[in-house]
Amino acid sequence: MTTDDETHGGPAAAPPPDPVRAEAVLGEYAPLSALALDDAERWPTLDAAGAARLAAVSDDPAAPTWVHRAGDRLLPADVAALHEAARRWRRPTASEVTASEVTASEATAPDAAPPAWVSALVARAHEQVPRYRRLARAGRSGPTTPLRDLAPVDREDLRRRIADFVPLDVPLDRVLEGTSSGSTGAALRIPLHPLFVAGDVVLIHRLLAEAGVDWRPAVDRLGLANVVDQRAAFTYPSAMTAFPREDGEPVPVMARVNLDDGAWRRPGDRERFLAAWDPQVLSSSPLPLLRLVELARAGLDLHPVALVSGAAHLTPAVRRLVADTWDAPLIDLYGLRETGAVATRRDDGPFVVLPRHVWVEALDPGGAPCADGVPGELTVTTDENPYLPLLRYRTGDQGALRRRPDGTVEIHGLEGRAPVRYRHRDGTWRPSVDATQVLQGHGVAAWELHQAADGAVRLRALPAAGRTAAGEAAARAAATAVGRLLDRDVRLDVVDGPVAFGGRKPRRFTSDLDPVAS
Repeated sequence: MTTDDETHGGPAAAPPPDPVRAEAVLGEYAPLSALALDDAERWPTLDAAGAARLAAVSDDPAAPTWVHRAGDRLLPADVAALHEAARRWRRPTASEVTASEVTASEATAPDAAPPAWVSALVARAHEQVPRYRRLARAGRSGPTTPLRDLAPVDREDLRRRIADFVPLDVPLDRVLEGTSSGSTGAALRIPLHPLFVAGDVVLIHRLLAEAGVDWRPAVDRLGLANVVDQRAAFTYPSAMTAFPREDGEPVPVMARVNLDDGAWRRPGDRERFLAAWDPQVLSSSPLPLLRLVELARAGLDLHPVALVSGAAHLTPAVRRLVADTWDAPLIDLYGLRETGAVATRRDDGPFVVLPRHVWVEALDPGGAPCADGVPGELTVTTDENPYLPLLRYRTGDQGALRRRPDGTVEIHGLEGRAPVRYRHRDGTWRPSVDATQVLQGHGVAAWELHQAADGAVRLRALPAAGRTAAGEAAARAAATAVGRLLDRDVRLDVVDGPVAFGGRKPRRFTSDLDPVAS
């Protein structure tokens, strides 16, 4: 007999959590302080040649102080499964689109029917996921309940009781632990499956192929560098054993590196290491990308075949700076640690939802789906992570969906984090998206805009042109434009570079005055 408390035991610990700023907890960033596996367990499918290349990167005299050692833990069957998934993630060809039987009215209706896998997930959740088993016993929902009739869940639901969302029939012997800091609030610990984690590399490979990039392993280069720029971070080398490659091609090596000066043993090591291993793909977020641009302009010679940005809003100004620095496509990925990658774009147009097990809705404040083109809170249903299937997970981000006749789903006007409003002097409210357009239009690459409880406005701005005469002028023009938008004086602080934001994501819009933002 089951009880309301039926869950798996708490997920087993693997990699430690992401950085937090309090000094008292930075001890976990002591180099290699949390080793539990040997290399054969970390990389079960890595051959001797791959291990030698991994050792060459790890032991490079200019390498950073490695804080962790992390493997993908993939078994042979996992690699085959990921390659099969990559074929499923392929976007339809023009001929397939022409042959589609989906009508425009079906695609754009607010109650457009989800694909069959969603109904199967709803049924399985009510059989195996503790939260939904309890709802079924209480008669509140069941295996055949339509998705739109299920109450959405949010980050707080996961934070309070993550085990309620872990299926009972999934063995936990391979669980990894990830964390998500979110925009606000305590870090959320998430159980991750090795297939879910390694799938990111396979997905990026597929997206780059669609962009015309022939990303093939190179013995003398890092396949990928995941780049951060913060005071404390987990850094490590690893091997990408799931990377799609032909027989005889080497297993590419990747590294997670921190651009912060304190992450390197000697001055100049950062530049020597990155230049020597010249990563083929640079994966990062907007602020570290800006720092890489600064380093490139100072002489760091890198030749990426592509760049990937995620985790924060990528402004047109940053995209232009990257394009001016490297002749390589820049892929913008939207997603959360809880859901995985959701959508992507290669320019400043709408995001396109990825062709994987991801169903996106835009919900109004009452939880009902918005009509096509009407903004709402983006809500994700997915079973890509076997340890954390999610039904109608609220992201806290706003956007409008457009479902095309070919089945493609676009996200327009994506504005990450909860919406923030600013009070005009006349008492009316202005949405943060108005400020976004103003700031981007004046070439501001990154910013923090805050309104205090007395209505005073402060703008911290990093101009795309840097702290030059042109950059200072652009920042002043942006502040003046924001002042006109709100009919208020704006206190302006022009910052020197990404480091001024303390190595964290800038909280682009904050307010002590708006009750919606509090």
